[in-house]
Amino acid sequence: MKKGIAFYCILIFVLIGSGSQTAFAQFTFEIPKRTTENFRNFSMDGILVKVSGQLALCSNSDKGLILLDVSGGKAPYTFRWNTLETSKDISNLNAGVYTVYITDAEGEKHTEQIVIQPHFPLILDQIITKDATCGSSLDGYAKIGVKIGRGEPYQIFWSNGLKDVWEASNLSPGTYSVTVSDKLNCNVTVSFEVKSGAAGILVTDQIQSPSCSNLPDGKINLSVSGGVAPYTYTWTDGSTSKDLNNIAAGDYQVQITDQKGCAFQKSFKVEALVSMNLSASVTPASCDGTTDGTIVLAVFGGKTPYTYAWNTGATSKDLLNLSSGNYSVKVTDASGCVVDKQVDISTLSVLELNLIKSTNVSCAGNADGQIELGVKGAFGKYSVTWSDGTSGDLTRNNLSAGTYQITVSDESGCGITKAFQFTEPQMLDARIESVLDVDCALGSIDGVAWVSIEGGREPYHITWNTGDSDTREINFSKSGIIKVQITDAGGCTIETETKVDFPSQTAKGGRIGFNYRKLEINSEEEVQVSEDIIFETEISNEFIAWEWEFGDGEISQDKDPIHHFEMPGMFDVVLKAYDVYGCSSQESKTIQVSNPAELVVMPNAFTPNGDGLNDTFIPKIKAVSSFTMDVFNTWGERIYSTNGLESKGWDGTSNGQILPASNYLYRITYVSSDGRQFEKTGGITLIR
Repeated sequence: MKKGIAFYCILIFVLIGSGSQTAFAQFTFEIPKRTTENFRNFSMDGILVKVSGQLALCSNSDKGLILLDVSGGKAPYTFRWNTLETSKDISNLNAGVYTVYITDAEGEKHTEQIVIQPHFPLILDQIITKDATCGSSLDGYAKIGVKIGRGEPYQIFWSNGLKDVWEASNLSPGTYSVTVSDKLNCNVTVSFEVKSGAAGILVTDQIQSPSCSNLPDGKINLSVSGGVAPYTYTWTDGSTSKDLNNIAAGDYQVQITDQKGCAFQKSFKVEALVSMNLSASVTPASCDGTTDGTIVLAVFGGKTPYTYAWNTGATSKDLLNLSSGNYSVKVTDASGCVVDKQVDISTLSVLELNLIKSTNVSCAGNADGQIELGVKGAFGKYSVTWSDGTSGDLTRNNLSAGTYQITVSDESGCGITKAFQFTEPQMLDARIESVLDVDCALGSIDGVAWVSIEGGREPYHITWNTGDSDTREINFSKSGIIKVQITDAGGCTIETETKVDFPSQTAKGGRIGFNYRKLEINSEEEVQVSEDIIFETEISNEFIAWEWEFGDGEISQDKDPIHHFEMPGMFDVVLKAYDVYGCSSQESKTIQVSNPAELVVMPNAFTPNGDGLNDTFIPKIKAVSSFTMDVFNTWGERIYSTNGLESKGWDGTSNGQILPASNYLYRITYVSSDGRQFEKTGGITLIR
């Protein structure tokens, strides 16, 4: 085979002969699918060819089509077919071999041969059928097959809706058709009949319509023959009689079954007889909203007198003083027959005011708003009036923000009024803020300024006098005036400025220290639990803020705070001081806090004589959380009892009576600050 040439083969049986003689010619080809998809790719001599189209024929009258998709080589290409055609694609082709010679822009050539396959017959087997048992039974059957064809896949379409099956069952008596298509979409259609094994049921009917559309006095009378009597009847309304009486207008269906079980279905339509006709003469309302429309009815037929029921509640024949809208009436004659009618009232003038274009004010305070309106439905000429005094114009320019009202009136005297609001963007506002960014460790300072923008429309264009642009934040390193200009998306502009100070230097740290002492002076040097301690700072003037941490979770921002510790232990007290730039220094000291040792000292005598000296009997107590004291005489009788650290003690009396000088006994129970309980007893002498 020559390089660059492609061949296709097909097996064909050609019937040749006359009379009783028959001859067959055999050719060997390959049959591709009959489709418009790409069939093959050829890449020869650098030129790639894709062939598609209709490359096989279904009948002697069918024509082929060759479509080429050429790539590779160098475009453009020229084409020359053995049919002398020079187009890329050719059509209306008979079976045969077609050769195309393709030349690209550089003279490179490629030869392609394509075969249009000839017609191949599609012949079906004799169809096999089975009759239905009754005229209305669904047990008929049919089967179809292919005698001569190209092979699978075949597509099968039955007239009753079945697809791609060779057999059809559940068929009622009747005439059917089936179409078989081969893989090239060539098709053959045959028809067949499914007959009835028994005579079908025949039905004739006589229908009487109701006298009025809403009266149930209609009838359906049936005459039934055929099949095998007797018959049973099943109506869709539940009735089982042969005939229906006193029925309203509507659709009815009956199923008739004979003695053999053959069934027949039939539908009936009972139509209502309209015994009356209505016509209406309408006068439209002059304007939208006016009430000068009318409806005058004319009633024909039926039996007088008539009654009228309008959807407005009116019961008169005619309606007056109507606005535009939809009205309906129900007319009933003396026989009870009813007819309905709907009437629409329109208007002479149907003014419409439509907004065509509107532009709001570009910047706050400007007067560049625009509006364009259109008028429809006017009766004759119309006039235009604006609330600001302008008249005659439907297009306005140079409008400030605000609400404008327009009124349009036509020659009928009708008018329409609408209001339109023009907005303006929020006033563009900007302010410059600044801060000094201090590196406390290095002692360096950077100035940072930024602009805060409100109003207008984003995006904003920002221009600084420092040369920076389109940034909201800049740096500065000296004192002076900083200016910025803001322009928003609508072209609105604002300019603002601020003065910034930049220090020549910053201090790195400073002297810091502190001492502490008891707020109440006593002989004990150690710091005790719950004692008030004052902390006194010793810091340089550049520090402007302080913060204390006492090590027990408590803090203070006082310069010289007073603090007491609730628990004993070692506490690291830290003082942090901050200068004007936010830089900090700190100093810490460790303080030991102790629980006070409990002390209970009992006197052995007292003199309750009112001289202010030793007038009561009370122990001297220290570091005790609670105590109870009882005093007894020598007979063991309790004559005095007290508790609480605030007690003033025993004054030598009992129940208001002065007791004589004598010896007495005491018992004291107390709890130390660490929760331990103790008891002491002894004697006391009362001296008078």
